[in-house]
Amino acid sequence: MKRIASLAIACLMASPVLAVSLDGSTVGDGYGPARAVQTVQTQFGDNFSELDAGYAQVSGGTLWITLTGNIENNFNKLNIFIDTGAAGGQNVLQADANNGGNNPENDNWANKHAGMTFDAGFAANYSIITRRGAGKFDFDFATVGAGLGAFESTFDIFTGFEAGSNASVGASGIGVAYDGSNVAGILGGTGAANGANAAAVTTGLELAIPLAAIGNPAASSIKISAMVNGSNHDFMSNQVLGGLPAGQGNLGGDGAGGFTGGLAGINFNNFGGDQHFAAVPEPASLALAGLALVGMACGRRRRA
Repeated sequence: MKRIASLAIACLMASPVLAVSLDGSTVGDGYGPARAVQTVQTQFGDNFSELDAGYAQVSGGTLWITLTGNIENNFNKLNIFIDTGAAGGQNVLQADANNGGNNPENDNWANKHAGMTFDAGFAANYSIITRRGAGKFDFDFATVGAGLGAFESTFDIFTGFEAGSNASVGASGIGVAYDGSNVAGILGGTGAANGANAAAVTTGLELAIPLAAIGNPAASSIKISAMVNGSNHDFMSNQVLGGLPAGQGNLGGDGAGGFTGGLAGINFNNFGGDQHFAAVPEPASLALAGLALVGMACGRRRRA
């Protein structure tokens, strides 16, 4: 009886997982539709710095994020903030703990972002920085609000290449892959992006973040805000996901394209739409298919 009961519990608890390849591509990965699609053309260079679409899904204890598009090889920053719903998240970012705030000191991101305000429904718990150039790709992971040393900086993660795949970066074991081969997607400018073209891009930055590295949140509570910034974290492009309204140029530091030496003048509540997007569990179709297979397997075990 105990064996039958254990089998029943195992069958009830079993859940399907995505068959995702960490390769910087969404092809064959079962992400489902994009969670955010770019709405405005890029002023940081067509096929140089552009965010075409965002995907985010939890599966098998991992948060998978793919941001399709391109990261220019000039050390411009792709800043990614994750809201897990945990206490202590920052809606208005603070400086680092040496400069009146409580954030980590890595890459001086916090002092440049200090005063930047997210949408009212978003409070960052974690920060990721990627930068590419001079034959290497660097990666930072930090806990927002946790003090000076709460970060990991890992340099040259693809060992002498600007693109590639690394299944375990830093102490947190985050998987990172980048494929910069996109030559389509959105165009350069400030006009309305072609949504169909943006959604058709399949390559870019892909992350596999163990849920344990971000406090084991529920998938339903995870939100992501991604943005392309200048090489010193002090001049924001118009490439944000979720997207800015059509016609919007670079945000700069004041939200209107002016350089101020920091980003305190940017308040995403001043722009239409959400400048973030939510993660989801497996698509219902995949979950149902997986549960059906589990049921068949469990049924065979019971009959045996």
